[in-house]
Amino acid sequence: MNALPASRDPRTRAFAAFAIVALICFGVDGAIARSGVFLEKPDILAPAVTIDLTLGVTFAYWLLVVRRGRASMRSLLAVFLASVAATAVTLPPGHRELARDVRYLGIPFELAVIGLVVVGVRRTRRRLAESGVELDVPERIRLVLGGSSMQSRVADVMAMEASIFYYALASWRRKPFVPSGALSFSYHRRSGYLGLLYAVLGIALVETVAVDLVVRVRHPVAANVLLALGLFGIVWVLGMARGVRLRPVVVTRDDLLVRSGILWRLDVPRARIARVHTGRVSAPPKGTPGYLRAAPGTPNVLVELASPLTAHGPYGVEKRVERVGLVIDDLAAFQRAIATT
Repeated sequence: MNALPASRDPRTRAFAAFAIVALICFGVDGAIARSGVFLEKPDILAPAVTIDLTLGVTFAYWLLVVRRGRASMRSLLAVFLASVAATAVTLPPGHRELARDVRYLGIPFELAVIGLVVVGVRRTRRRLAESGVELDVPERIRLVLGGSSMQSRVADVMAMEASIFYYALASWRRKPFVPSGALSFSYHRRSGYLGLLYAVLGIALVETVAVDLVVRVRHPVAANVLLALGLFGIVWVLGMARGVRLRPVVVTRDDLLVRSGILWRLDVPRARIARVHTGRVSAPPKGTPGYLRAAPGTPNVLVELASPLTAHGPYGVEKRVERVGLVIDDLAAFQRAIATT
């Protein structure tokens, strides 16, 4: 007799149970929403179906998945927003107003998620300090999110967005991150990296205001959408610029910590460095396989690795790296630091 298949793990069973409950809810309520009974009493049934398929399904997710420790509280927001979108599709046209209004309940969810991330980052900082480990804010955010049941790519996206908003809005009293006993080296003056980002920021500000003035006269709804996108772009560029200033290249006793703002991160053990060329270096073109150029401009440092390492980029992007091009402002000080054993 054939052996029975191995039972699925508890996390899979929890998500399967929720999926079954959600399908039943949408199947039953969807049938009601398309029936003649619904059209006879829409004022009663439309709110009932909306609440059932949004708050009810989200509660079922918490009860079957989150409460049992199979997913984090942070995942509730995604489930809630997905249920709101699915409810709007399920309800007949003309009866979707409440579903659109319910989505605003996602704001407290999102604020709660941000609060959980902030608390988690602060607790992580204290724990790391007790163990003698120092990490910058983006790495702490990713560590907090990575410690949850959240999928890795989702955690990467959330960590990137949280880092952008942190640097744009909450980093103005911070100094550049430099671990104890390490030396830091900026790369924004010689490369013009920071000036380029602030120029883009100025253009984005002018463009956002101009587009809003032109479009709002005839299309106020479209103007609101474009304004929101413009403001998000401004915050994004500002976060990038602050990250460039506050995340320098760092040389420690054991590692070379390559940073390109909040875009790229590569931690290179000094034992894995084969050669370091400085001054007028023959760097490969940008986009060459195995090559990471950490800042715009002509590199004055080329680091060759003894073996490939993985660089971590925005939103979970990864790249295998064999050579790194740096544009260091104080080249003489960097040469002394990298030569010190």
